[in-house]
Amino acid sequence: MTPYQIPLAPMAHPRIDIFLLGYIAAVSSFTALFFLRSWKQTRDFLFLAFAVFFVVQGATRAFGLATSRPNLAGGWVYLLRLLGVVLVVIAILRKNFSAA
Repeated sequence: MTPYQIPLAPMAHPRIDIFLLGYIAAVSSFTALFFLRSWKQTRDFLFLAFAVFFVVQGATRAFGLATSRPNLAGGWVYLLRLLGVVLVVIAILRKNFSAA
């Protein structure tokens, strides 16, 4: 092991970790559908941004379930989650400054 590698700790409770990741993925997907319905009614970009954010959150959690280490995500997962957050921030700023 090189000095730059972090040793991986074993999962303390693998069944609970997997259950919680699945739960978060399901709830995120449901929440995305809620925001998508709101976007269809109002055509407000903020609702669409939140829907995309929750789709990304749910998809990355669901993909994590398919890996051998579900509670450890790769760097690209964090990049996708960051892009979702940036999209929400852009939507909030757009909504606040478009009324001005």
